[in-house]
Amino acid sequence: MRQLLAFVAAILAAGLSSSAVQADKVEVKGVHLCCGACQKAVKGILDKVDGVSEIACNREAKTVTFTATDAKTAKKAFSSLRKGGFFGEASVDGTAIPVKNKAGKDKTDKVTVNDVHVCCNSCKKAIQELFADAKISYSGSGVQKNVTIAGENLEPAAVLDTFRKAGLNGTVK
Repeated sequence: MRQLLAFVAAILAAGLSSSAVQADKVEVKGVHLCCGACQKAVKGILDKVDGVSEIACNREAKTVTFTATDAKTAKKAFSSLRKGGFFGEASVDGTAIPVKNKAGKDKTDKVTVNDVHVCCNSCKKAIQELFADAKISYSGSGVQKNVTIAGENLEPAAVLDTFRKAGLNGTVK
């Protein structure tokens, strides 16, 4: 009986160690991480995703790295980051995770990007620098805000792309 239990324990241990080896390494480059609150928000978002571990934010390099139990979990975690108002070029074990921009291309004088991560004045300054010739206003409470860009001939898809290049994300409706 002891031999059988030892055999089963050995098989379980081998299975657990092989799944740890198969964990996916995820890197998100170009994320907006201007302050400790941004880092805390990223970690908080990823901590809520089952199967994510080893979360690290490098503010200087603007990167977020973590380990996911599998590719599906990695994509779910990246989706959670985007829903939390962050963006970057994400890859799982070196393979890019594609993301589409579904915002419209019809020109307008005002575009509102909802649920953008804006936790401090540094975040606001970064957004203002993106749209130097536009009037920017914020609504909402908490660290995710609705950001309205008012100017001339704005294309919603281009506005969202501009946010994304700066490591921020939101939705345009």
